Amino acid sequence: MEKQNLEQLSFFELATLKKYIVERATSEDIARGIDFYVRGKYQKTKKEVNMLFAVKRKKNKQHSKYYDRWIWLEYKKHQNQDGWIYGPAHFIAFERSKDFVIISRKVLLEFINSKHCKVRWDAPFVKNAKDAKYRIYQNPRNGSQISQILIKDILNLEGVAVWQKNGT
Repeated sequence: MEKQNLEQLSFFELATLKKYIVERATSEDIARGIDFYVRGKYQKTKKEVNMLFAVKRKKNKQHSKYYDRWIWLEYKKHQNQDGWIYGPAHFIAFERSKDFVIISRKVLLEFINSKHCKVRWDAPFVKNAKDAKYRIYQNPRNGSQISQILIKDILNLEGVAVWQKNGT
């Protein structure tokens, strides 16, 4: 493959390149917050493991330092359903311009609920989504609750992995 094409590898292509067996989720599972079923062998024991992945894709496909630095967290989705942070996925893969940052959903949830996370649950909700940096925005139409945190807040958490889109 040409280098230009390698920079555009999708999550599915990267996982396959890394010798995982990957299947796309059904539309019902996607509605539940699962995008891919990934099967592979645990490095230490060589035991086969099945993992459920949710991939949080970039909204803007252009290279953007802003979208590479800030990630959205969803606490509640419409109709008062739990957001993806409380969902069934084992891992979350955040897409950035040149890579995917992969973290255990449970580790991320523990971080969000810890004193080390800066999200301000004690402050009033903000009125605009653009102001949701470490604050909660609640959509007045559907009740969804989201916030943004810097990706660097999770890069040092236990078990985080970064998959370069160029396959390295």
